Amino acid sequence: MEEKTITRIPAMPLVLMLGTIGAVFGLIGGLIAAGFWSTIMSTITSMPNYQGPSTPFLGVFFGIGAIILFPIMGFISGLIQGLIVAVVYNFLAPKIGGIKLQFD
Repeated sequence: MEEKTITRIPAMPLVLMLGTIGAVFGLIGGLIAAGFWSTIMSTITSMPNYQGPSTPFLGVFFGIGAIILFPIMGFISGLIQGLIVAVVYNFLAPKIGGIKLQFD
């Protein structure tokens, strides 16, 4: 088996990959939050003693907002995380020795 060492990580590919992964996780979280908010808001507004505004679409509004905002926030946080990881790894790898991988 051949062993190679990763001594440097190019920042942009890592940043884009972690940003995309963050957006996918954000979409999953947004779908879960959308279901949660739709259920909660429809339950609250349908209670017999509810005195608030009659807005049956408030849960849908929060749900669509979560589906749109969570992936955007996940992508941005993934970009920031990827940049930090790449910079720190590229700084430490020459001093520590990097990650060793084995290939057939």
